[in-house]
Amino acid sequence: MYDDETLTLFSKIMPRMVLMSSQKELVKGNIDLCIVNDKIDERIALSLMDKLHNSYPNGINKNLLKLTNTTYSAIERCQNSQLVFLLSSNEQNIKKALQYTRNHTAISMSYDPVYLANGVQASLFLGRKVTPYLNMNELHKHGIEVDNLLIRISKIYLNEGEKE
Repeated sequence: MYDDETLTLFSKIMPRMVLMSSQKELVKGNIDLCIVNDKIDERIALSLMDKLHNSYPNGINKNLLKLTNTTYSAIERCQNSQLVFLLSSNEQNIKKALQYTRNHTAISMSYDPVYLANGVQASLFLGRKVTPYLNMNELHKHGIEVDNLLIRISKIYLNEGEKE
């Protein structure tokens, strides 16, 4: 269900997503990333954390990575995170996690782009080339601005009924 190369791509993009958004103003020496999973996917979460450490062993732009691994039932451990990464779960957990990220003004990013329809703000679009996939409506609705460069290189998610 999880592809190792895709997890590697996410590990390279997650800290950059924070630095290319208004969330960078919240960074105080550490880029705080939280990985949320069901207990069954804990091994995947730990693998993603290893990949993040391997991609940025000394941090990025003089900021160290602070990584938190938690379950959907203990999502409050993500309270200081600038980005909350959601591994696949049931719809109830995803909704609860999205409510949490809204209340704590964190970017929500999911492994599965299907969750963009639920209100997740970012994912990856895996086509001929891999591009960030942004839900601009959700980002704006929750006061998170992103750099124009990020918008230019991203695929924009449109809710049903919207025109490009």
